[in-house]
Amino acid sequence: MGIHGLTTYLRENKRALARTLVFQAPKGLGEVKRTPVVVDGWSFIYEILARADLPWVYGGEYDTFSAVIVQTVDALIDAGINLYFVFDGPYPSLKFPTLISRMTQTGIQGGLLFFRTSAAARSTPRFLHEMALLPPLVYDVCVRALQALISDPSLRYTGRLEIHFADEEGDPFAVALAGRLGAYVLGRDSDFVVLNTEGYKGYIPLEEVVWTGISGPTSPDASIYSSLSKDVDGDEDEDGFRRVRKPKARKRAEVDRRLGSGIIPPDSTDDTLSDLTLTCEVYTPAALADHLELPASVLPLLGALVGNDYTGASEDTSPSGSPQRSSSRKGRLQHLFFERRLTLQERITHVASTLRSILAETIASSTPTIGKRRRRRQIGSVMELIDAAVTALLIRPPDTMASGEREAIVDRIVEATLQYALPRVEELDESVDESSIGTTEDGSTLWASDVCVLHTPESCPLYAYLYRRTSSDAQPPSADYDDFAEPDDPEAHIRALYISAYRRGALNPRILNAVNTASSWPRLFLEDPDKESVSRSIGRPIREWGYALLGAGVQPPEAEQESEGAEGEDEDKDDDDDELVDVQESDEDEDFLAPLRGALQRLDVNANGDHMQPLPSVVSAVDAAKPPAPKVIVEYVRRGTRLAAEEVLVPSLSDMSSKFSYTSTQPMPPVQLLPEEDRITYFLRALESDVAPVRALPPEMLMAVLAVRWVVRSLWLRARENASSKERVKERWTREEARAFLSAFTASAASTGRLDTSVANVEELPTIPVEDRNVQLMAQINAAIEEIDGFAQILLLTDRVPNPISRFSGKRFHGYLTGVLQGAGERLPPAVWEACLYGQEEAFAEPVKSRRKERKAAAPSPLSPAKRGGTRGAVQKGLYDLLGDATI
Repeated sequence: MGIHGLTTYLRENKRALARTLVFQAPKGLGEVKRTPVVVDGWSFIYEILARADLPWVYGGEYDTFSAVIVQTVDALIDAGINLYFVFDGPYPSLKFPTLISRMTQTGIQGGLLFFRTSAAARSTPRFLHEMALLPPLVYDVCVRALQALISDPSLRYTGRLEIHFADEEGDPFAVALAGRLGAYVLGRDSDFVVLNTEGYKGYIPLEEVVWTGISGPTSPDASIYSSLSKDVDGDEDEDGFRRVRKPKARKRAEVDRRLGSGIIPPDSTDDTLSDLTLTCEVYTPAALADHLELPASVLPLLGALVGNDYTGASEDTSPSGSPQRSSSRKGRLQHLFFERRLTLQERITHVASTLRSILAETIASSTPTIGKRRRRRQIGSVMELIDAAVTALLIRPPDTMASGEREAIVDRIVEATLQYALPRVEELDESVDESSIGTTEDGSTLWASDVCVLHTPESCPLYAYLYRRTSSDAQPPSADYDDFAEPDDPEAHIRALYISAYRRGALNPRILNAVNTASSWPRLFLEDPDKESVSRSIGRPIREWGYALLGAGVQPPEAEQESEGAEGEDEDKDDDDDELVDVQESDEDEDFLAPLRGALQRLDVNANGDHMQPLPSVVSAVDAAKPPAPKVIVEYVRRGTRLAAEEVLVPSLSDMSSKFSYTSTQPMPPVQLLPEEDRITYFLRALESDVAPVRALPPEMLMAVLAVRWVVRSLWLRARENASSKERVKERWTREEARAFLSAFTASAASTGRLDTSVANVEELPTIPVEDRNVQLMAQINAAIEEIDGFAQILLLTDRVPNPISRFSGKRFHGYLTGVLQGAGERLPPAVWEACLYGQEEAFAEPVKSRRKERKAAAPSPLSPAKRGGTRGAVQKGLYDLLGDATI
């Protein structure tokens, strides 16, 4: 989340709003007082990538990125900071319009611009800086690097580094955790200065963090006292004086202060850096409220009125053909409140002034002598305050608005304001195991229960949507966490395993989107816009295996039945091909309480607050009359140059498991509860790779080989099914390309998070051209690794099949592909290459590189030197030289 213009407003009013904090590593052996800081995980990722200036266009320098994370975390811990990383959970449905807008503008429009730009222009530093995209697997690399540090056997990070995963939106979760710890929040989101709770100490913007250190002398002659020996001539004159020389600036710079790059500390590999200090600015909700002359409790309303991720989504971002789940179109509200001439900072001031005047009149109205003259209606609730604020801010007269339009705007503002409601921090649950969880600085237990750091099981949102029952279940779910231990309920056992995996970072939040909102959001990165999206061609078959397992285990939400009726009501309306219309929307008699009623129905509570218990005979008759509703996952994938929502039916697990034979006479348990070897067999057979050479691979190379085998096989089958299509034939991989990918991994262990020094650093590599085919190869392999990793997580196989991407360099991969780097495959173990080839020898395409060179050499020059008017060939060719061969 983020409030429009608030970051700039804070920076412009820094002197009045901020105070400075300084952290410094202790000089002696004494223990420094440690400060807890909650770190917004995604903000940390963005800041590291921006400050490290790693080349993104090659697909990701994950090995260097992992090493920078380790370097930064080490420096922060040495400075006396205890780090508590918080990462976002599954996407809330209210944020879908914002997600669609961002994915369209960056992943799709950015990629389209890249492929429509010439190779020379798109290789310039300015273009690459302005077009920077987020490499698709940076989240996985960051989480694994932090996990490797936590599990370090030296115990250096014990009690000083923790990772937490929010139930949904991470910002309220982070502030609630900071309140529990008495901590600051480090991030890049202005919402952190609006969110507030008891114990929360304030927001530290990542862009205002500065490292400084003093570079010590490398030799006695380079010290600050070097003037005694080096700044004077060696020979004395006859009077005993020596001639003084001004020292060179370069020598003096050796002892000057060295600055880091934002959150990244300065390099201290030569061990000459001392007095490393971290300086940052802190903004608190109380300081902002005092500056705006508003109560701190009104700041969330201020953010909603100014505009945040829930009120500022563009009206045209809904993907075509998508079954909208929101109750109304998510058009931009700010054009209804502000004149175009107002800047974002002026909008903040305008809204604050409006709220102040409303509150002042409310206070004045409480005075008996003047109350009746000052206001016609006294504000006695938050809803009345929101209604009054919307009415005061609207630039259109109320009588010019359609029926129900103003009420819809108020409803949108209420929804956006409620997003700042913090999760209620629970007291310690009796079931919690204090020996296995974190502690605060004073030694008290951090976690509220074994389920969640902030919630007991009955109030945990993650527990709620993982425990969702289908309509055929007779009893509502019990909130008792002991239900997880019931041996006769395999689904409860699976849910317990998934909650445990999610809390320790072994289950990606993107996977839980299918369970929470029945949606899927494959990552978008550079890929050819003229070809089918790799998330469909490469990733969807693997995702369908995951959907089947989730459908049989934790029950994704069923497709909403009301959509059919809504479609029927709109059939007679004229279709507008240029506008994306919500089939569930109706402008006539819109019920603004429908979302609340839907929430009550999901809780099995009627409008009077009583539990609804329908008659068993009625329930059985209805269930017998209608077929079970199909389970549908809506995938948001690229289709051409736009983002499209495509419905994917969740396949039956029995249909998907025909390749897996179960020999026991007992009924087959859920796949997630099978022994690990059986789950490995299921995993490999689903990926068409259950062969002996693959099984014999070490765990750290298994996923990389599986990704190559899956991509090579998928493209080979596509080409065989469409033999007449030259494009399908050309997209097949060659053996040299597979070797290049496998050779782009460093040989160092992934657990160290540090680079293998025997492999050249990407900064030392020469300039490597970016070719369209190589970009597409990288997109295909990224999609395969992402989905194979997710499939392994659903099967609870992350320890057996770890993700090796933190040892991968996209620039090195492109270097081998273009021939700038030589020796691809020379250091590749023979067993790895054999596993890559086994059973798929014919799936690889023949190399065409040599034939292309011969054809290029034999081609005659289109223009002779005589016609160009010069003797130096094509080098002197100009724009008007093209007229040389023109005929009239």
